[in-house]
Amino acid sequence: MSLTRQLPNLISAARIPLAALFVFLDGLGARLAVIAIAGFSDWADGRLARSTGSVSRTGVWLDPVADKIFIVTAVVVLTFNVGLPAWVLPMLLLRDIGVLIGALYLFALGRRRGSPARPAGKWVTWLQFVALGAILLRPSLAIWVAPPVGVLGVIALRDYARAVLRRTRRDE
Repeated sequence: MSLTRQLPNLISAARIPLAALFVFLDGLGARLAVIAIAGFSDWADGRLARSTGSVSRTGVWLDPVADKIFIVTAVVVLTFNVGLPAWVLPMLLLRDIGVLIGALYLFALGRRRGSPARPAGKWVTWLQFVALGAILLRPSLAIWVAPPVGVLGVIALRDYARAVLRRTRRDE
């Protein structure tokens, strides 16, 4: 397989060590840079995969897994580092928690096919990256940025659920 076809997956996979790096960084500028790089890589890997026709089965699961690893890591680190209110953590991760529960439920039913990325889910991920940067810059903003992330997370979950139900009905 050529590097062009592998590059989107390599970019996605890079978010995993970026998550580990985020844990060990202390400086505001360094952490902001890592958030920006992770957010940019999320945009770049998908764009590159689509533009070069190199969307792969690996990329379809690797991209959201890498996103979730980075986002969850950064949210947990910031929760403990800046003393965010306890309700902010689940609010920022509402969609991710719901997707995990839904995936486990479908797996238990023997349905192992995932759902392709949906626009609402992409918006949640983008908003999570923005929220991380805002919270890092000014922790008091957490109480203002977490609710919209949570609301959009519920919208995305509903959208994913409808898509899975439609596909299930079509496959039966």
